[in-house]
Amino acid sequence: MLLCKGEIPIEKNVIVTDINGKRIGATYPKRAKGLVKNGRAEYASDCEKCTIRILDTHKPTVDVTEVNNMGKVIDFDPRDFKADKSCENNVIAKYFVTDKDGENVIAYSIGNWNWDWTQICCDKKLEKNTDYVFRFVIVGGYCNTCNETSRFEIVPMPDGSLTDEAYEDRYTYDLAQNRYKPVLCKKTDEGMLRLFEIPFSTFDCEDFRFVFIAMHAVATLYAPKEFSAYADLEDTNFDQLRDEINSKNSEDNSANVVMDFTGAHVTRSTVTDLLTMARFGKSENVCIDFTGAFIEDDKPDDIQADADDTGSDDIAVELMDVADN
Repeated sequence: MLLCKGEIPIEKNVIVTDINGKRIGATYPKRAKGLVKNGRAEYASDCEKCTIRILDTHKPTVDVTEVNNMGKVIDFDPRDFKADKSCENNVIAKYFVTDKDGENVIAYSIGNWNWDWTQICCDKKLEKNTDYVFRFVIVGGYCNTCNETSRFEIVPMPDGSLTDEAYEDRYTYDLAQNRYKPVLCKKTDEGMLRLFEIPFSTFDCEDFRFVFIAMHAVATLYAPKEFSAYADLEDTNFDQLRDEINSKNSEDNSANVVMDFTGAHVTRSTVTDLLTMARFGKSENVCIDFTGAFIEDDKPDDIQADADDTGSDDIAVELMDVADN
C-alpha cells in the first residue's frame, strides 16, 4: 500500500477467532466489516468490534490462510492510474457516475472500437516475499468479432524502474473472452460486469507496476465492492451473451423485408400490391428493387379495381410514378 506523507497506516487490529474462540489471525477493520456483512463471520461482542468469529457454516470458504492473507488485498483505485506515456495512441476517459446503489463512483474508460492501443499504469511499493490479491471490476472489454485485446499485467521492477528485462518477467492475464476466469460475471444495463481477483507473490521484489491494456473494445474499470453488492444481479457468461446477440440479430433481420424484382416482368397491379404492403404492412423496413424491371400496363378496368381495393388513389398515383421511373 502506498502512503502519503503524514498518513497513518491502517493496522490489523481486529482479532479473528474460530467458532470456539481460538485465535487464528488478525485483519483490518474494513475487511472484518466485509466478512460480517457477507454473513461469513460475526462480531464476538455487540459492544466492541475488535474481535470477529468465523462461522462454521462457511468453512472451508474462510480458513486460516484466507484470514492471514486477507489484509494483502489491493483494490483497483482509478485515482492511482495514469495514461502510459510510452503509448502514443491512448484513448481514455475518467469520470464520475452514479451506480445502482446510488453511490457516486469513478469510472475509468479505456480503449475504443478502432485499433488504438491504450495502456494505463500505476506503480506501487509492496512487501517482499508476500502473497497479494489484486481486485478490479471491468464492464465491457469485449467485441462481437472476438479479436479484441484486453489484458492486465503485473510487472516486477527489482531495480525500481521499468527495464526491458523487468518487462520480460511480467505476469500477463488475458481478460479477452474470459480466457482468465473472473470470480463474478453479471449482467447489467451497461453490459457484462466481471469481477477479477488476481493472486500473485512479490518474492524478493518490492516495486511493481500494474498495467491495463485495451484495443478494439471499450472497457470501463471500477473499484470493486464486496460480493454481496452484486448479489441481486443476474449471472451471465460469454455463451449467453453471444446467444442474446444472435437472437437480437435474428429479430432485427426478420423486421426487414427485401424483394428483388430486378429485370422481372410485372404488372402495374402487382406493383400496387407491393407498395400497399410497404406502406401499411407490419414489417418495419421493406426494400423493393425494380432495377431493370419491365412493368406492363393493366387494363383500365383492372387499374380502377385495384385502386378501389386499396382504398387510396394516392397509391395508384405513386404506382404510376414508380413504374414510369
